[in-house]
Amino acid sequence: MSTNASSSSQPVLQSRRSLYVGGIANEVTEVTLRATMIPFGPIKSIEIPMDYALGKHKGFAFVEYNDAEDASEAIYNLDGLELY
Repeated sequence: MSTNASSSSQPVLQSRRSLYVGGIANEVTEVTLRATMIPFGPIKSIEIPMDYALGKHKGFAFVEYNDAEDASEAIYNLDGLELY
Protein backbone atom coordinates (compact mmCIF):
# COMPACT_ATOMS: atom_id res chain seq x y z
CA MET A 1 0.00 0.00 0.00
CA SER A 2 1.37 3.37 -1.00
CA THR A 3 1.46 6.25 1.45
CA ASN A 4 1.51 8.80 -1.36
CA ALA A 5 -1.54 11.02 -0.86
CA SER A 6 -1.63 12.04 -4.53
CA SER A 7 -2.11 8.47 -5.74
CA SER A 8 -5.69 8.22 -7.02
CA SER A 9 -5.48 4.47 -7.66
CA GLN A 10 -5.65 3.63 -3.94
CA PRO A 11 -9.14 3.57 -2.38
CA VAL A 12 -9.73 5.85 0.58
CA LEU A 13 -10.84 3.78 3.55
CA GLN A 14 -13.46 5.42 5.72
CA SER A 15 -14.93 4.00 8.88
CA ARG A 16 -18.68 3.68 8.65
CA ARG A 17 -18.72 3.11 12.39
CA SER A 18 -17.79 6.71 13.24
CA LEU A 19 -20.29 9.56 13.31
CA TYR A 20 -19.80 13.30 13.38
CA VAL A 21 -22.32 14.92 15.74
CA GLY A 22 -22.49 18.66 15.11
CA GLY A 23 -24.17 21.64 16.67
CA ILE A 24 -24.31 20.27 20.19
CA ALA A 25 -25.31 22.69 22.93
CA ASN A 26 -22.91 23.73 25.69
CA GLU A 27 -25.01 21.79 28.21
CA VAL A 28 -24.39 18.47 26.44
CA THR A 29 -21.81 16.29 28.18
CA GLU A 30 -20.29 12.94 27.29
CA VAL A 31 -22.79 11.31 29.65
CA THR A 32 -25.71 12.98 27.85
CA LEU A 33 -24.36 12.06 24.44
CA ARG A 34 -23.69 8.45 25.48
CA ALA A 35 -27.23 8.12 26.89
CA THR A 36 -28.64 9.39 23.59
CA MET A 37 -26.52 7.14 21.38
CA ILE A 38 -26.34 3.87 23.37
CA PRO A 39 -29.84 2.57 22.45
CA PHE A 40 -28.53 1.87 18.93
CA GLY A 41 -25.64 -0.37 19.97
CA PRO A 42 -22.39 -0.65 21.91
CA ILE A 43 -20.22 2.46 21.66
CA LYS A 44 -16.47 2.08 21.21
CA SER A 45 -15.57 5.71 21.94
CA ILE A 46 -16.85 9.27 22.22
CA GLU A 47 -14.58 12.23 21.54
CA ILE A 48 -15.71 15.76 22.37
CA PRO A 49 -12.96 18.25 21.40
CA MET A 50 -12.43 20.95 24.00
CA ASP A 51 -11.64 24.64 23.64
CA TYR A 52 -9.43 24.94 26.68
CA ALA A 53 -9.14 28.73 26.35
CA LEU A 54 -12.91 29.06 26.80
CA GLY A 55 -13.30 26.07 29.11
CA LYS A 56 -16.02 24.34 27.09
CA HIS A 57 -16.36 21.93 24.20
CA LYS A 58 -16.24 23.13 20.60
CA GLY A 59 -19.84 22.19 19.79
CA PHE A 60 -19.25 18.89 18.01
CA ALA A 61 -18.30 15.31 18.79
CA PHE A 62 -17.30 12.02 17.22
CA VAL A 63 -19.04 8.81 18.24
CA GLU A 64 -17.65 5.45 17.17
CA TYR A 65 -19.76 2.33 17.35
CA ASN A 66 -18.45 -1.23 17.43
CA ASP A 67 -20.61 -2.08 14.40
CA ALA A 68 -21.31 -0.08 11.23
CA GLU A 69 -24.97 -1.15 11.22
CA ASP A 70 -25.44 0.40 14.68
CA ALA A 71 -23.97 3.67 13.39
CA SER A 72 -26.36 3.62 10.42
CA GLU A 73 -29.30 3.01 12.73
CA ALA A 74 -28.26 5.96 14.92
CA ILE A 75 -28.03 8.23 11.89
CA TYR A 76 -31.45 7.13 10.65
CA ASN A 77 -33.13 7.69 14.03
CA LEU A 78 -31.30 10.77 15.33
CA ASP A 79 -30.76 12.94 12.25
CA GLY A 80 -32.13 16.39 13.10
CA LEU A 81 -32.54 15.68 16.83
CA GLU A 82 -31.99 18.58 19.25
CA LEU A 83 -30.81 17.54 22.71
CA TYR A 84 -31.35 20.94 24.34
